[in-house]
Amino acid sequence: MSRQPTIWDAAVKALESLGGSGSLTEIFSKIIENDLYEFGTANPADAPHVLDTEIKRKCRNSNRNDHTGSPLFEQIKGGYRLLSESEIQKTVKASGSKRVHRAKDKEDLIGALMSDKVGIFKEIWRLLLFAAQIGVRERKRIPLGAIDSGKGIDQSTFGNCPSWPGVCYLMTLVEENSSDALSGSADAEDRRIVVFQEYANGGLAILQEHFQDRNIDLDAVITFVSDRTKEGGQEIDLDLSI
Repeated sequence: MSRQPTIWDAAVKALESLGGSGSLTEIFSKIIENDLYEFGTANPADAPHVLDTEIKRKCRNSNRNDHTGSPLFEQIKGGYRLLSESEIQKTVKASGSKRVHRAKDKEDLIGALMSDKVGIFKEIWRLLLFAAQIGVRERKRIPLGAIDSGKGIDQSTFGNCPSWPGVCYLMTLVEENSSDALSGSADAEDRRIVVFQEYANGGLAILQEHFQDRNIDLDAVITFVSDRTKEGGQEIDLDLSI
């Protein structure tokens, strides 16, 4: 089954039909005219704003802090321009290999879970893998929002885990329901990292809410895992080493 067209796919096709550049109004009109994407907003008047926000997330010169994947567009006076393939590759190469990030608003929680009082998560990659699995189980995927780019984790750090990068492939394969997720292209890798980051952020949000009024120590983490295991109708011998 092929991947469902995204709002970015629609914007690319619209800009191609416009000769490579156009205003937001022109891009939106082409998308509607050619039935390229179903916005599904409760208020149709919100659709252009949604389009504008999502295009900016794929702009190489946007000042947003929630960019996702490889850039596809560039902001120009009065609208947007479609990047060529060589421009995309040049931008990706200049930015270096994709790093794994986490949201700034989870830093206190991360510090507490990595403390000696818990003693399970000796490295950040262990905690992010744990959180991502919680996010997937609870179907909670949250964009990162504000990040500290200096705290991005090189993917090689995850090389100590035998299930990496397989876990990324599986998460994205299920999320997109398409074998495109297994591609070795830069865009496919970017999508896999985004899926992992957002599920990890969702898992951290669940942990953050759970421990809002509780002490964080080893027993509390074990109880958290045990309670969710019982909810799934399973009883397991807990081994929290990752």
